[in-house]
Amino acid sequence: MQLDGIALDARDAAARIDHTVLAPDATRADMEKACAVARSYGFRAVFTNPYWSPLVAELLDGSGIAAGISAAFPLGSISTESKVREVMDVVERLDGKPCAVDMVTNIGLLKEKRYADYTADIRAVVRAVQGRAMEVKAILETSLLTPEEIRAACLCAAEASADYAKTSTGRAGAPSLEHIAIMKAALPPSVGVKFSGFGTLNAPELAICAFALGADLLGSPCGDVIVDALSSRYAALRVSLNAG
Repeated sequence: MQLDGIALDARDAAARIDHTVLAPDATRADMEKACAVARSYGFRAVFTNPYWSPLVAELLDGSGIAAGISAAFPLGSISTESKVREVMDVVERLDGKPCAVDMVTNIGLLKEKRYADYTADIRAVVRAVQGRAMEVKAILETSLLTPEEIRAACLCAAEASADYAKTSTGRAGAPSLEHIAIMKAALPPSVGVKFSGFGTLNAPELAICAFALGADLLGSPCGDVIVDALSSRYAALRVSLNAG
């Protein structure tokens, strides 16, 4: 597949996908399956709820695939201190194995325009893991935000030194593809965009559009379906945003 003349093969796409298993009724068997799939496809990370992170890290040990910690998931409305404790409890139990953090921001603070507090909430998690070679993504929940609020959230995430701004948890409605463009325009080049929470319906097509619009990463429970589609029925697809 080509996006604006740049080749994107299935392997490249897989390396930009965070596989997710976030259902509240997920079991050990689900974790084992997800990690086996991640190893087979070469995904970037496997994100789960924190209880499962040590098991996932063990199952992925030696693969270079990160165990993803979903912090304050899915609401984000806990104290900053609680977020830091939740993250660090898991990090310490992972014993140096590769991991990453996706934290849900405090959306109410953003709605109240308490930007300094909103930024400080993100920055506290970033600083807590500083020096551990871990990336932190700030989940904005864009489906609940106006375009101006999305821009403000992006500026705060960048100021807090988050590595990525992420659209959604998927628990408060799916993000729009338009949100990617808003985020890309608001963020400095040093902060990436992760498109996530878009569900499973038409996931391959949404993934293609997201990559074409500039998303750096995807988060999905069906990363294998996306990669299989890119390597089969969409292998010869050419997408150009500059077409007349």
